[in-house]
Amino acid sequence: REAVRFAGAVQVLRDRRVGTFLEIGPDAVLTALGPDLADGEWIPACRRDRPEADTLATAFARLAVRGVPIDWPAVVAGRTVALPTTAFEHQSFWPRPGAGTPDAGGLGQAAANHPLLGAAVELPGGGAVFTGRLALNTHPWLADHAVADLVLLPGAALVELAAHVGRELDCPRVEELILEVPLVLPDRRGVQVRVTVGGPAPDGGRDVSVHSRAENGEDWTTHATGLLHPAGTGGADLRTWPPRAEEVDVSATYDDLFARGLRYGPVFQGLTAAWRRDDEIFAEITLPEAAHDDAARFGLHPALLDATLHAVAATGDGEAVLPFSWRGVTVHATGATRLRARIVPGGDGSVAITVADATGAPVATVEALSVRPVSADQLTALRRDRHDALLCLDWTPLPAGDTLPPSVTAIGLGGTHHDLSALAAAVDAGEPVPDVVLARCAPDRDLPEPDRVRAATHQVLALVQQWLADDRFTGSRLAVRTGGAVPTGPGEDVTDLAAAAVWGLIRSAQSEQGDRFVLIDADRDDTAGLTAALGSGEPQLAIRGGRLLVPRLTHAEPAPRETPVFDGPVLVTGATGTLGRLVARHLVTAHAVRRLVLVSRRGPAADGMTELHTELAGLGAEVTVAACDVADREAVAALLAAHPVRGIVHTAGVLDDGAVTSLTPDRMDVVLRPKADAATHLHELAGDLTAFVLFSSASGVLGGPGQGNYAAANAYLDALAEHRRAHGLPAVSLAWGRWEQAGMADRLSEADRRRMSRSGVDAITADEGLALFDAALHGRATIAPIKLNQRMLRDRAAAGLLPPVLRGLVRAPARRAAGADAGAAEALRQRLAGRDADEAGEILLDLVRAQAAAVLAHPDPSAVAADRPFSELGFDSLTAVELRDRVLAVTGLRLPATLIFDHPTSKALAVHLQRELSGEPGAGNVSLAAFAELDRLEATLAAIDEQSRSRLSARLREVLARIGGEPEPITGDIESATDDEVFALIDRELGMS
Repeated sequence: REAVRFAGAVQVLRDRRVGTFLEIGPDAVLTALGPDLADGEWIPACRRDRPEADTLATAFARLAVRGVPIDWPAVVAGRTVALPTTAFEHQSFWPRPGAGTPDAGGLGQAAANHPLLGAAVELPGGGAVFTGRLALNTHPWLADHAVADLVLLPGAALVELAAHVGRELDCPRVEELILEVPLVLPDRRGVQVRVTVGGPAPDGGRDVSVHSRAENGEDWTTHATGLLHPAGTGGADLRTWPPRAEEVDVSATYDDLFARGLRYGPVFQGLTAAWRRDDEIFAEITLPEAAHDDAARFGLHPALLDATLHAVAATGDGEAVLPFSWRGVTVHATGATRLRARIVPGGDGSVAITVADATGAPVATVEALSVRPVSADQLTALRRDRHDALLCLDWTPLPAGDTLPPSVTAIGLGGTHHDLSALAAAVDAGEPVPDVVLARCAPDRDLPEPDRVRAATHQVLALVQQWLADDRFTGSRLAVRTGGAVPTGPGEDVTDLAAAAVWGLIRSAQSEQGDRFVLIDADRDDTAGLTAALGSGEPQLAIRGGRLLVPRLTHAEPAPRETPVFDGPVLVTGATGTLGRLVARHLVTAHAVRRLVLVSRRGPAADGMTELHTELAGLGAEVTVAACDVADREAVAALLAAHPVRGIVHTAGVLDDGAVTSLTPDRMDVVLRPKADAATHLHELAGDLTAFVLFSSASGVLGGPGQGNYAAANAYLDALAEHRRAHGLPAVSLAWGRWEQAGMADRLSEADRRRMSRSGVDAITADEGLALFDAALHGRATIAPIKLNQRMLRDRAAAGLLPPVLRGLVRAPARRAAGADAGAAEALRQRLAGRDADEAGEILLDLVRAQAAAVLAHPDPSAVAADRPFSELGFDSLTAVELRDRVLAVTGLRLPATLIFDHPTSKALAVHLQRELSGEPGAGNVSLAAFAELDRLEATLAAIDEQSRSRLSARLREVLARIGGEPEPITGDIESATDDEVFALIDRELGMS
């Protein structure tokens, strides 16, 4: 990628005639590279007698990606220019020679000396902590140990970890290790592992425990606890081999284990022979040659020890077993690649294991290993970790606290002012600006449902835009009150579906505009409750029976599977989209659906539908592909009359993203139609169903910057599912987080993807999504399958940017962005205290550049030029709001969403912050302020007409003359000069200026 970029830059230079690369010879290239490459490692590509620029481009590209600095002026002296940013920006991701990851000693730790551990830290008191990271991309051989399609760290690996830390601390005997919870390795990312050893007891023993947590997780899970002891035991040999016993056929062992749910890959298929003599079992185990290098680094390779249990399975008829507890484990020799094993049953159901190498010399002793059968239900239960992304919205009582009752003015409630314009006029006439303006949303119930949704969202959108455009209310909040728009408990009905769509729209506005909006859903007129709600500082509340409730996302428990959800023909809308195709295949392969009706606007004419039809038919399904606009009620009625179905999966939808200030009624409707209108028609016309599954979006629950229309449509779907459930009808709405698959996501820019990633929402893979789909079908009416990145969420919480709805999932101080992080704001003020204007200005400039770099995902604030307009750096309306929120959180200032448009460079913004923090209009670094004002002026020049531009030019020359600069003489036709230019020329010529 970097090579292509660099070659493109060379081509641009050549096309602009800045430098003719055909004239560059080997000597010039060597000069540019300097003495460090005198051997000319890559120079042969340049010495070829080929007069093409791409030859040199290739050579330079190879050097560039290796991190070699190139002295361009030495190559094309005087003919270089600054290249455009972004597209040709070179940021090397390759390690440079000599650079590398610092060793553990450089971090104040010790080397762990084990392939599953990275470092060790000695603790005061004699204890120690060993740390490591396990992932399938760094330890791919672990993928060969799968149980119920989940990759588990073998129990043999846990005892190997305990034995290793024991050897490091002179406690080589694992007296006991009890395995509590299997350690599941995720398909992607990794897990952090901690082996903790306590200080020595009077007898020399030490407690040991093994914990893990996901890299983006918060809670630690205990997998094993036990005791280490310094007194080891001598090992027994197995020199008489093969044993005098009856040989057992092991050729089908791994096929049998596979059928029981234990799916071992090549590294763990080590059992090559087995014998049985009465109750004794003997086994021969071989480690594949590809794993021999690893064996030398282990005490005893886990795959070898694990394979001893396979011998037990091969000689028995019971269920699959997994280790439960180990007692008296001692490793006598390391690095074995072939083992002989003797397994002897104990009286308590355990087995004793003697392990020797290929010569019969002792390798390890296990005095007692207890195993437990693993049933199919238990294996299924292990899948629970895969569904951590299943979330649901719970409404919890708001804790009592001190609140400051705000001044409230109601509009649309029969109050003094009936609309915002009247209130604005009253403020102009001298009335005080209220803290909160309360507007009631109550759409006409006589309208058909789709029309009610449009009427409500159009009305509220107009109010929101008017609110944000009116500078009188910059310091106030707009509270939108609804009734019956959200369900706060199981079985509660949503009685106003149109108002539910308004909740989605306002949630999106909240994610864009911080503290400017409040949502309240009240079951009755309750002045005291409304006042308390508005004084709470919460952005979303419900009032039920006088109680204040707030929404919090929590983990949803997967419900037990009952009867099949899909029983009969199933209709899939949006079937030509990526998600529609995935679902169609999954219904056939995982849910045994044999009749499908696939619907899209183009139907059989859509790209790929013929191939999909053929594929599904080959899987045994009867497939009908139909063209239908599901937003057209009559078309839906005709479709269902021709193709009656028992199940519906509604995946159809479109995007038309834009900040809430840029939306129009038409842009609202284009997104509402395929989502909300279509769902309404299917709900009203489909009749008796066993499944009604709606593909919604997390934007309806969390809000989504730039997705006000999409959030409204999906909040409506969630409400419709709750409404159906309340009336005893099947329904589930899946408020999906971001999918990794193509489709509507193709329209997201790289900036959009980075912003979503920073928000703490990771992408869901196809396999993960389909597994979540299955798990959610039997749960609540609305489930939010959202893959959260806990690390990102903690960072947002620390910065005061975490939405309150996520506070129940993140263990970190959560602060309202509106009030800012008081600690951070106070720390900034203390840092500025006592500084002169220049020093304070530089501190604030560094702050602004750091926050801008964080928004743009630059690794270093130096990438943000202080005098470069934010618009040229890549900011758009949404990233502008994010930067505003970040600056707000660390300064405590109330700042408008138009902050970076009013102050278009980092310098200009720093000057503004300095003035606001000091409270003095003229305060600030004078030189910094002057440059900032020039930046603002430059940013506005593009909109000035030609005549004004000429007059401005003359005025600037006058200013330059006053500060000691030399104004440029007028050139060109004097006929085109302005009056001021002519008089200035006469004055200079006559010596009068």
